[in-house]
Amino acid sequence: MPDLDSETHALHEPDAHTRKFQAVASWVVVVILIGFGSYALMKLVSVHETPGTYWRDLIREQFPVLVGLPMAGLGALFVTLILRISTGPLEFEMAGVKFKGGAAPIVFWIICFLSIVLSIRMLWQS
Repeated sequence: MPDLDSETHALHEPDAHTRKFQAVASWVVVVILIGFGSYALMKLVSVHETPGTYWRDLIREQFPVLVGLPMAGLGALFVTLILRISTGPLEFEMAGVKFKGGAAPIVFWIICFLSIVLSIRMLWQS
């Protein structure tokens, strides 16, 4: 008699084509993130070419909010995607709660994002 748990697991296991598509899509997103982050930083460097001082002053005064938070989000997504690409689906347990499936990458992204934001906050001198 076949084992029901192994049949149920086999139904939820993606086939090779799906895994390859997910890996390619993840790498595409990583490349897009790197490109977008580089483009944003290049535009930030060229802000001094705009007339007036409004943008320059705003970026100088609110740099952690205007640049740090979006880059923290991209960085957390980058770390999450690279980890998923290199190790497969994410699963982890924290404080007695087990995260797997769709919840694990979301919770991991939130943890990475908050740790990057906290680091920016602690290191930023105002």
